[in-house]
This record gives sequence, structure tokens and C-alpha cells, in this order.
Amino acid sequence: MHLRPSSLLLTAALGLFAVTAQAADTKLTMGTGGKSGYYFAVGNLLCTSFAQSATGYRCNAKATDGPRENLPKLRRGKFDIVVARSDWVQDALKGAGFFKSKGADTSLRSLFSIHSAPLSVIARKGSDISSVDDLDGKRVMLDGSATYLVKQLPQAANWDTSAFDTYKPNEKNPLRKQLCSSDIDAVAIVVGNPSNWILKTAQTCPIQLVTVSGRQIDRLISGSDALSQVSIPANTYSGVTSPTKTLGYKAILVSSASVSEDEVYAFVKSTFENLPQLARKHPALRGLQPSDMIREGLTAPLHPGAARYYREQGWIK
Repeated sequence: MHLRPSSLLLTAALGLFAVTAQAADTKLTMGTGGKSGYYFAVGNLLCTSFAQSATGYRCNAKATDGPRENLPKLRRGKFDIVVARSDWVQDALKGAGFFKSKGADTSLRSLFSIHSAPLSVIARKGSDISSVDDLDGKRVMLDGSATYLVKQLPQAANWDTSAFDTYKPNEKNPLRKQLCSSDIDAVAIVVGNPSNWILKTAQTCPIQLVTVSGRQIDRLISGSDALSQVSIPANTYSGVTSPTKTLGYKAILVSSASVSEDEVYAFVKSTFENLPQLARKHPALRGLQPSDMIREGLTAPLHPGAARYYREQGWIK
């Protein structure tokens, strides 16, 4: 069958339109974390949902080395959005800590916070450690973030911490046996819940989570943009049947002032409109409330695209 010239032209035009439409899609690239961690899983989920629900957008979640890689690459324009912990964002904004030599990145803009990364203190069930004050004089192994955070606790200034020690990431698994065999009294980590390490420890020996709360803790939280009150839900871990009050950081989605308002608006709108479905797909997204997500842990100013959506919803003025 021979096609008329007009038919050929129409076919060619339609093909060109399809290619042009595809090429016109806006692509967002998100920096997350290691492939086995929450940051990559959640970031990939948000990206996939966004690409499926927002017309004209593509989104690619990249596995990374975490905030050490994410925030510098965001600054250089290699990423459009990144996942980072609230304290890391605060340091990058101010040019402090790891970012001291790089200078302040005043272009950072917050979108919203997601799950918490609380200070989780694990002790053997039946031990005499039930509140954070009971760590005074005990044998405690802490990860780097917990070491820093415990030092900020007002009451810690009067503790005997001679048996406190900071462990390296590759030393984490042997701590389970040491805790269960009473070679150490407690382990303190800053981690999203549920944590695989704590889950496996609870299966190895009965554990309890230590409460980190009180008036002094409340004052510490109120004086910090990076810290929030956290309650680890009951039954997150085997045998821990009551909620555990503590404090911690937030994982937050951050962009740059150089990323367009429309792009950020579309991403934020998609996330909140699909939040119920997203919450069913990953534990880190369960129980999130928009009223908390748009305020807690946001250590950089709001991006105009995020603020625009929140104003439309009547959540901010």
C-alpha cells in the first residue's frame, strides 16, 4: 500500500511531536544515600511517585555516600534535591563542622522533613538503666553522632564518662554480643527506626530502650532548629511494649535557591498528594503529619516552590 505524501508528512510530524514532547520533560536528580539505607529507599520511592504522577517530569534517585556527597553536589548544581539530616544541613548552611573549609552555602532551601533519626539508647532488659541519667558511670558504646549528641545533654556535664567509647562503623555488629553478654551496659546510636541492628539485637537477647526526656532535654530541643522530640512507637522492637521518648534529628529534603520554583512546587505537591499511598510502601513514611513535615527540622529557609504549595493549602501564611 502506498501512502500519500500528505500522510507521510502527518506521520513524520506526529513522530517529531512525540520526540519533542519527550525531550521537553524536565528531569530532576536526587542525591540520597547508600543503597541499603533509608535515604536511598525513601528518595527512590519519592522520585518514582513524582515521575508517575506529575506530567512532564522525570526523576532519578542516585545512591550516594550521604550528606558528605549530597550537599556539595547540590551546591555545584549536580543534584536538584537531596536527602540529608537536619544537623548536616545546618552545618552546610553555616559553613561549620565538615563544611568549615568549604564555606557557608546560603543557597540551601528546605522542602519538608520526613522520618526522624532519634538518639536510640539500647540496654539489656532488666538492667538498672531506664532513663538517660542512669548512663552515669556505665560502660557505653556510642556511634559518632550519638557521641556528639550525648555531649550536648545538659546533665552529661556531671557524669562519669570514663567508660564511654565511640565505635567505628565496622565495629558495630560485635557490640550485639557484648551487650547481650553484659560486657557493656548500653549502646547509643542515632538511626532511623526500625533499625536492622536493633531488630537483630532484640532477637538475640531481651532489650529495653532508654528514655531521653525531661525539662533539661526540652530546653535543649527548644534552643535548636536541628533537634526535635521523638517517640519511638511501642512494639517497634520485640519486647519493647511502650513508646520511648527521646530526641533526635530529622531527615529532610533540601534543594537550592537556583532550582526553579515551578519544579520544586511540582515535586512537593506530588509528595503530599500521594502521601497516604507512599506511607504504605515504606515504614519511614508512616505516621507523618503535614503539620510536622513543614516545620520540624527545617534548618534552611523554605524554598519558594514549597512555600507556594503550603500557602495554597492554608498551612502557612
